[in-house]
Amino acid sequence: MDRTLFLERIRRRLGDVKPPPVRIPHDWASEIDDPVARFEQELDAVGGKVHRFRGGPTADALAPILQARELPAVLIVRDGVPEDIEAAVTRSGGKVRWWPDASREEVTSADIGVTGALWGVAETGTIVVSSSPPSGRAPSLLPPVHVAFVASERIVPSTAELFRRIASMTELPSNLVLITGPSKSADIGLELTLGVHGPAELHVVLTA
Repeated sequence: MDRTLFLERIRRRLGDVKPPPVRIPHDWASEIDDPVARFEQELDAVGGKVHRFRGGPTADALAPILQARELPAVLIVRDGVPEDIEAAVTRSGGKVRWWPDASREEVTSADIGVTGALWGVAETGTIVVSSSPPSGRAPSLLPPVHVAFVASERIVPSTAELFRRIASMTELPSNLVLITGPSKSADIGLELTLGVHGPAELHVVLTA
């Protein structure tokens, strides 16, 4: 069936359905005095790694991650990352691949994906990545290592505050991805395995 026709049928059937009123109580979330410190604590608890970066070229925070791998191919989005990132990757021996310009083969064989993030959530150690161009899902999903740059002022205290921020967006992307630590699965024998459905490593670079 034609996609446009299919969606139009759904819209017609939902046309008379009114969404129920929803209100998030202001006291629903716990009080968090230091969101950045709490974010670091929660992300560490779920297996992610936080890199606080103060001073110097921001993209140089990638150096220890890249240098731990031999000539990594780095898939980078064009939005929400430091302007000097290409030079920083080259200095560390990496090969730059830009999203979405890279070919399918270059995307699927990338060793590291680098994105920005709209927000981080202190309460859970979660980052929020948009799928809208020039960002995209592939750099945060396909490579075995995901590095996300997040400004410290974009760390919100709670999930409730995150949804208030999302509700105030003037235009929603087709997809918002909430990422909490590296990909995990315990489907087989209840043994925890990392990297089955996504990156096995998540690094978050907090910038001032």
